[in-house]
Amino acid sequence: MTALPDVAVAHRIGPHPQGETTVTASCLDGACVWETRPTADPQAANVACLAHAVATGHGTFAVTVEYVALVSG
Repeated sequence: MTALPDVAVAHRIGPHPQGETTVTASCLDGACVWETRPTADPQAANVACLAHAVATGHGTFAVTVEYVALVSG
């Protein structure tokens, strides 16, 4: 991998202040097909994963956070 040169950047990227954040999670244990519904509440997704882990013993999840990004500068 090639290192990027240090360049002064006058722009920033981050979540849009009027956008929503959506979180989903899915179990990565073997053939398990469990997944959460998309939610705007990251803590709710965490609680759902914990409940699934306690009920099944599955402890590995893929968590996806999606948001509208805004570049400013």
